[in-house]
Amino acid sequence: MMDMKERMVKKLKLITSLGNLKQAIALHKSNLDHTIFHQIDENECLTPTTIEVSEDKRLQQNLDELLWAFEEKCVAGGQDSVVFFTTSLRGVRKTFEDCRRVRFLLENHKASFRERDVSMDCEYKEEMWRLLGEQVTPPRLFIKCKYIGGADEVVSLNENEKLKKLLEVFSSAKSRQCEMCENERFLICSKCNGRSRVVAEHETWKRCIECNENGLVKCALCT
Repeated sequence: MMDMKERMVKKLKLITSLGNLKQAIALHKSNLDHTIFHQIDENECLTPTTIEVSEDKRLQQNLDELLWAFEEKCVAGGQDSVVFFTTSLRGVRKTFEDCRRVRFLLENHKASFRERDVSMDCEYKEEMWRLLGEQVTPPRLFIKCKYIGGADEVVSLNENEKLKKLLEVFSSAKSRQCEMCENERFLICSKCNGRSRVVAEHETWKRCIECNENGLVKCALCT
């Protein structure tokens, strides 16, 4: 009789232990599932926008490291952009071809840049001379107020693949065409109709004060 009671007590203890074990397993599984779902929720927070911002920060840091070696020049409007001094005149063939080469590289790397054609406005030529301290010829390239150089320097940077890294931040895919001038940077003066002169008193001519020497005005939206 005593043996039977002892066996019953052992069975009851075993059943209780098994029950506790099952509860422990169920609780552990619940906590594990909660942890997994929590991790999924955290991963879901990494939206494409967040990833894009992180990538932009990485590219910006790389750019700042590369630009450290270049000379600083305070170009108007060039604090966070690429400024390209060029000419569209074919008077000097080498100068024109050099400008075409640099433009080709900028467009090939799909870079967005501010173009300053010294043949379209003498103020750009004077600005370029003032920045470099001498009467140099275009092309001249600046990135974030750092002087990159002329055609030879830009071509050399492209050959060692540094130009691509310098221009990665300035992707033209993020830029839009100007609705006013279609990225031509200039508009015909509406006051003198591009003649750069207006009729004054007594039917005499005087210089139009609204435009430059070519009868053009800078686009107010993109320059």
